[in-house]
Amino acid sequence: MATIKQVLIGVFVLNVLFIFSMYFNSKSSPPVPIPQFVATESDNFLSTKEDDPIFKFQFEESDDDPDFEPDSEDSIPSPHPLDYNWDIYTQYNPSYIMTLLEADDPFKKLGVYPELSKKHFNSYPQNKPFYNVPMYGLKHEEDYCTRVDLYNFLHPQNMMSNMVFFTDYSNEILPKRDVVEKIGKNAMPMITQDMKKQIYNSRTYSLDPTITTFFTKRVDLHLFHKIGTHFLCLTQMYNHIPGHGVLKRKDLNVNSVDSYALRYQDRPQCFNKKMFFPYSYRLYKKDECLAFFKEINSPAYFKREKTEPIQYIIKLGYGAHRANGVFLFDKVMRNKMSLLYGPQGQTCGKYTQSVIAQTYITNPLLLDMNNKFDFRIYMLIASTNPTIVYYHDGFLRVSLHSYNKFSTDRSTHLTNTHLAKKVFEKAQNQKINNMTEQELRDYQMWTFERLEKYLLDSGKIKDTNWTANYLRPLFKKAFIHIVRMSEHAFLKESNVFEMFGLDFMLDDQLNLWFIECNSSPQLIGTNEYKTKFLVKMLTDMFEIQYAYYRSRMKRLYNMFKLMNTELEQFDEVDYDKWKGEYKQVVKNRLEPEFQISPENSWTLIIDKNLKGEAAYFGHLDAECIDD
Repeated sequence: MATIKQVLIGVFVLNVLFIFSMYFNSKSSPPVPIPQFVATESDNFLSTKEDDPIFKFQFEESDDDPDFEPDSEDSIPSPHPLDYNWDIYTQYNPSYIMTLLEADDPFKKLGVYPELSKKHFNSYPQNKPFYNVPMYGLKHEEDYCTRVDLYNFLHPQNMMSNMVFFTDYSNEILPKRDVVEKIGKNAMPMITQDMKKQIYNSRTYSLDPTITTFFTKRVDLHLFHKIGTHFLCLTQMYNHIPGHGVLKRKDLNVNSVDSYALRYQDRPQCFNKKMFFPYSYRLYKKDECLAFFKEINSPAYFKREKTEPIQYIIKLGYGAHRANGVFLFDKVMRNKMSLLYGPQGQTCGKYTQSVIAQTYITNPLLLDMNNKFDFRIYMLIASTNPTIVYYHDGFLRVSLHSYNKFSTDRSTHLTNTHLAKKVFEKAQNQKINNMTEQELRDYQMWTFERLEKYLLDSGKIKDTNWTANYLRPLFKKAFIHIVRMSEHAFLKESNVFEMFGLDFMLDDQLNLWFIECNSSPQLIGTNEYKTKFLVKMLTDMFEIQYAYYRSRMKRLYNMFKLMNTELEQFDEVDYDKWKGEYKQVVKNRLEPEFQISPENSWTLIIDKNLKGEAAYFGHLDAECIDD
């Protein structure tokens, strides 16, 4: 076993090599193709050939992502030196645990590094990792986590005082420019979405050992780098939860709703399949596919079609974002699907591609210019051990097209901001609806307050506190059900968290409907208000995560002190005893000195440190709790 001196020398050498490697990346290994999962729409996406896929895919970069161009010829930024002041705080003196760290490998003996199972790789339908495929030019170093955790407990101020990030956001994008580089330090500035493909597809860089948070736009770092070995060590955090595919994939989301509803079939007042979630048919399941074709060939359907021509939308179950992979079930789509499945669904069960037919909300609530809209609301799963969830207000995303239910133009029916790009481009040269480009951008984003005023002025509501009394409680209850139906798939480790962007809409009876969940929501400040909103929200998110992180590290540090005392007294450590203690110590809860500030904009809605109704802060009745 190496001595402390040898380890510290090793860390110094690794840092030197790390810096030098940045300047010699031109000698990198040959590029290796990266699998991509992005749904692409084409005129011939439906095929009648038995061996052809219904929909054509590439691997996705992330949900709701801006255009990804890793081919930039811009030079890679030069690194800045590690310039922290490594003075040891008195309350965290590493001499108290040095004997333990020098004589043993407590991290592995305690079993701190998790083994992931198939369900944790459900971001993509293969349900497996791609550890042999390079990503971001990062090396795989099998002893990385042992070195990182040793380093952090020997330099505890790196955990207790600094915020050191690994991030792939582009340099001029809001999360990096206005948040990461303002509240902390970007440990590896050469890693961006704009890096050269040759570097991206190589094994060039060693991960900086001082990183405490992996904050990535891409949602799949854990599919390419092994947790607990290549990254995400005991003393680090990661902003994506392995197993989150159950939330972000539309097919798995429908599966979850179906299974969750079975839990409440004797208590429909708690939850049923038509609460919050538009009814969906999974066309890759023979019985549901046949039921769908029976429905669309029924006299009742044809009667409704005369006044409601769009009654369903067809969605790809995975790999689709920014409105790709969403199709109106109009006459053209009906003909295409009839060619594939047969007019009566004769070939249902033959095709296994993940395709969903979802009930279309035919009576959407419209705004002052007959515009359709949806909500983008934010949810933070701050912990999966135990489950701790926060809610954050969002905003309305307003369509810039007047709603016409007889139109077959997708931009009339879908409110995704990506579809508004052409309108903004056109408005650069002429006014649209008597608005400039900036006025259109401002109109596209309504606040809750503006919506409430509009509904009051138009007589649709009478409660002057409608948002607080009706809308927010609905969102929070929906969040709770969404988490409860999904958490079975999550990696239950204390150092993973994730912020999701959830989309909802209201119908003209003010019923709330869930549309989809984005695991890497777009974070672009399209106007001054939205920029301030996003910066505050992200900054507050990191306040929460570092409060739990530092609380956890404090308890771990004190535990190692006790283990060190045991070692010095008895020349050995009873690891069987300490494994049980470790499991309790790492469970996320806040210590008194790391409380969340009152000004924080996130609201706690689930904390399973509490029991029964208290864990849900009054948003779930006792009869509905079956944990």
